[in-house]
Amino acid sequence: MEKEQEQKSKPKHVEELEYFPFKSFDELKKRVNEGVANLGVDRSAALQWIQNGIYSTSWQRAFALFLGSLTFIVPIGLIIYIVVTQIWLLLLALPLLLIGFFIFHPGQAMLLGPIRSGLILLTFGGLIWGFLNGIGWLTALTLSLAILWYAQRTIYRKAVDGLLRAAIQHEDLLCILWSGNALNIRMYNGDSYWSKWKTEGGKSTHYDTGNTYDE
Repeated sequence: MEKEQEQKSKPKHVEELEYFPFKSFDELKKRVNEGVANLGVDRSAALQWIQNGIYSTSWQRAFALFLGSLTFIVPIGLIIYIVVTQIWLLLLALPLLLIGFFIFHPGQAMLLGPIRSGLILLTFGGLIWGFLNGIGWLTALTLSLAILWYAQRTIYRKAVDGLLRAAIQHEDLLCILWSGNALNIRMYNGDSYWSKWKTEGGKSTHYDTGNTYDE
């Protein structure tokens, strides 16, 4: 009973949302089409949505499942290669896959910056060098790292792009994202809006406290 009441109380129309910068869903879509406003979504929320969210397609869910499974398939494939070729020293390189998994996460781009970019270039450079010179162990290792990079990069990109398209088509989904603070709106002049705060003219205002801070 409580669940049903909670479900009914959830906003399904833009007009019901607090602090939303547009008066209607049609106005939002118009501004987005004009390039005046752009939507942004939380990357983690997008990943959760593509796996089992409303309006995600079966193809999107299947593709996300495939990309996610590469995290387990790649190490198993490398271990099989080691057993077949009996290059046992390559077992020592297995922790590199775990390190690569975390470094190649898109969320590390801001934190690691050039270091992350350098490691990605090094991975592809090693892959090309190993392939051209017939160095099997190097090709196998760097190919494994490259697949992990591709899987992480692609799953988050597909999730974010898919969720943004769905949110601008389905008002109830947009309301869910806004209410969960997983959606933001950025205007062409640099102003930004979230469900809990906004930034206008270089000043941030938090709705719960009313405090304003310089950016």
